[in-house]
Amino acid sequence: MHTTRKIALAFAAAGLLVLTGAAHAGKISAVKVEPASIVAGGQVKVTVDGEDEGVCGLRVEYGSGDVDVVKMAKDKDNFPRSFTHTYNAPGTYTITAKGGRDGSTLGCSSDAKTTLTVTAPPPPPPPINAAPMNMTPPCPAGFVLNKKSVIKRTGAYSCSATKGAQLPEKGMDCPPGTAYYTNTQGTLAGCKAVPAKK
Repeated sequence: MHTTRKIALAFAAAGLLVLTGAAHAGKISAVKVEPASIVAGGQVKVTVDGEDEGVCGLRVEYGSGDVDVVKMAKDKDNFPRSFTHTYNAPGTYTITAKGGRDGSTLGCSSDAKTTLTVTAPPPPPPPINAAPMNMTPPCPAGFVLNKKSVIKRTGAYSCSATKGAQLPEKGMDCPPGTAYYTNTQGTLAGCKAVPAKK
């Protein structure tokens, strides 16, 4: 009787060891993130590597509060296993791959960590040739601005001479995209829009 009981207990213990070993058979060895640095709003690829020896649950924590849990099974869901994740806020994140229960499946053994740097996006470039909308275009001495001639979109404008005014010897400093011009009588000076070169 005692011999029979000992044999039954031995088989039960062996069965328990087999089940326990199967539940924790897969082993995590490394986790890698590509690229290691991104701008906020960008996406990374996280790859977990390990040993495929049985069924186990794999948990990936991205450090942002988001988590993925999947089942690993030899010859079906083998290591390496890859995931993609998007980070919307700047900061330094620790990505952890470790065992995690997936339903009735116990977690894989061991764990691995890596870090990711997320930077803030660069500020938008300032507008080119931006000028205050209320800026009065400069006229040569003795000339007055023709207010109706001002075209804010192109920067073009003209000035009319007062009595006795002379055209400037060096012309005028015109905004980008415009060119200095005068009329033949010398009574008008200004900046006119120049067509863009093709």
